[in-house]
Amino acid sequence: MPLSNEVLLRIYRDMIRQRTLDYHLVKAAKSGKMLPGWHSGLGEDAIVAPVALLRQDDYVTYTHRGAYVWIVRGMTMKEIIAEFYGKATGCAGGYGGTHIAKPSLGIFGRSGMQGGHFPLAVGMGITAQMNSKGQVVMMFFGDGSGTRGHLHEAFNFASVWKLPIIWMCENNGLSMSVKLDKTWAIKNIARIADNYAMPGKTVDGNDVIAVAEAAGEFIERARKGEGPALLEMITYRWRGHVEGDPMMYRTREEIKEWQQKDPVPRFEKVLLDKGLLAEEDILRIRKEAEEEVAEAQQFAEESPDPNPEEIFTRVYSTSHT
Repeated sequence: MPLSNEVLLRIYRDMIRQRTLDYHLVKAAKSGKMLPGWHSGLGEDAIVAPVALLRQDDYVTYTHRGAYVWIVRGMTMKEIIAEFYGKATGCAGGYGGTHIAKPSLGIFGRSGMQGGHFPLAVGMGITAQMNSKGQVVMMFFGDGSGTRGHLHEAFNFASVWKLPIIWMCENNGLSMSVKLDKTWAIKNIARIADNYAMPGKTVDGNDVIAVAEAAGEFIERARKGEGPALLEMITYRWRGHVEGDPMMYRTREEIKEWQQKDPVPRFEKVLLDKGLLAEEDILRIRKEAEEEVAEAQQFAEESPDPNPEEIFTRVYSTSHT
């Protein structure tokens, strides 16, 4: 699927915005401004690309790591940071925390149990199929979550029913502190797609173009009613499983090796070579992202706390629209 210049530039801006936000949340978690528990996605920034290819009415599920889905789908920095700070102005009124939700953008939160969103994605896929509008579901999961039994049930159901789901595996080779060869009997998770009669593909997860083009192909076939597909993105997280993780399970050399594969400068080089960006554009976009985050932080700090009397108002849904 060819990518327009407009899409490429949008992907780049959102990469910078989400990376800037990620750095901010790392600092905020350490400073005590928000509850600890931020799972940084630094190093995995290229996986923002597929989300930029979705329609407004598509559905997305996300993992516990990084902020890419929220940013690319159109959530504001203010409502994201305010939610993390537990403020009433957050996207979920301060009650969601890292379980970000905004149904109008096709984001319905996530399960607190790793891998628990596989069946949720199937439900979204059934809805999309019944709507008959060409909608798709993009479901992100990590290699660790993929070891849950829910994966096999969801993959089989989706393939039998030809649901329009693109399974997006963020394979960073680590399940908390356990490496891939101790959790999977195969090196490339995309191989299991054959067992469910759906296409599977493994790509360099730090290559924006490779990730976006592969995802674009799977999105197109899903919209045509040809069923699900599995895209595995090989990437790496620079920071620990969660802030405060001592990372005794890997070496500094391993981290430095992957930092040399940083997806941001790799993509910047592509855009510079194409003449879509100049060095001054890069500096401007980064500065704008920093200013946006700073403004959002101030907004969150000045926002009111939730009203305790409303604590039960978000427990059950009152509409089915």
